[in-house]
Amino acid sequence: MNAPRWLSAPDQVDDHLREALTVCWRDVANAGGSVGFVQQTPVSDDVVRPEVDKIVEQLGRAHLLVAGEPDKVAGWLVLTTNASLAFRHWGLVTRVQTAPAVRGTGVARALLTELARYAKVDLRLASLRLDARGGEGLERFYEHFGWEVVGRYPEAIDLGGGDLRDQLYLNLSL
Repeated sequence: MNAPRWLSAPDQVDDHLREALTVCWRDVANAGGSVGFVQQTPVSDDVVRPEVDKIVEQLGRAHLLVAGEPDKVAGWLVLTTNASLAFRHWGLVTRVQTAPAVRGTGVARALLTELARYAKVDLRLASLRLDARGGEGLERFYEHFGWEVVGRYPEAIDLGGGDLRDQLYLNLSL
């Protein structure tokens, strides 16, 4: 696998990469990943593609980190910075995901390691924030990389069929 790469402008994401991001997100969502589309699974490319397009359009203030080969995405995440002076010292991390076929191979480690490096060294941020779905073991996963659960909103996420999950708020001090 190539080292993860940062993309910070819409013109850096060609049609092949958009399609690979769509396929990865679809596969993660359909495998039960907590990456959106709650109560909509299984999802098709037609449902996911417009959401990928929205992320690409926001590149500039948002930064897209992609792991994998040019034609096959192994994992990705989004880091969004704040324009306000009062909040410019931290960033928000969203859409952290690895393709089901490559889990356990170090892709998530590569993404989260590069995320922390880039945020601290290149963007000079003091901390990162991330929301996660409770009941998935994500607390232990993120804590392994230095993240700390700083709060939770009980039963904030309705997965359907009476399955209510806490929304977790995590912080990484850089």
